[in-house]
Amino acid sequence: MKKLLQKLLAVDDDSDSGVDVEHALKVATAVLLVEVTRADFSVERAERERVRRLLGQQFELSAAELDAVLEEAEADADRLVSIQHFTRLLNEHYDHAMKVRIVEMMWQVVYADGDKDHYEEHLLRQVAELLYLSHAEFIQARHKAEPST
Repeated sequence: MKKLLQKLLAVDDDSDSGVDVEHALKVATAVLLVEVTRADFSVERAERERVRRLLGQQFELSAAELDAVLEEAEADADRLVSIQHFTRLLNEHYDHAMKVRIVEMMWQVVYADGDKDHYEEHLLRQVAELLYLSHAEFIQARHKAEPST
């Protein structure tokens, strides 16, 4: 956890390169997606595959880059005490539209296994609030991600 906090604090330092900030933002986004897969205490293969696809598409990652980001994100999620460090980083570096996109991606992970659990929804509400999204934006993101019937 100490290493994770040092890494997040280092991103705030102006002396760091943009590449480090970009990587930290990718990992922070991945941590939130990984946390959604774990929220209902059952990580389904469909959820893991959806996380890979979303991250790969969003950040245009090669398979090797995607593996590295996910490995780091899963390790960070294993040590996670609070998501606030990650949402703070996202708030400082992402515009509003990208924060909405992250919540949409999280909803897509929720629906990947065909089941919306109340623990997953609770986590999504918490993230949306920490990213300063309105309730309407939270609902719109959910509806956008819902499977069509």
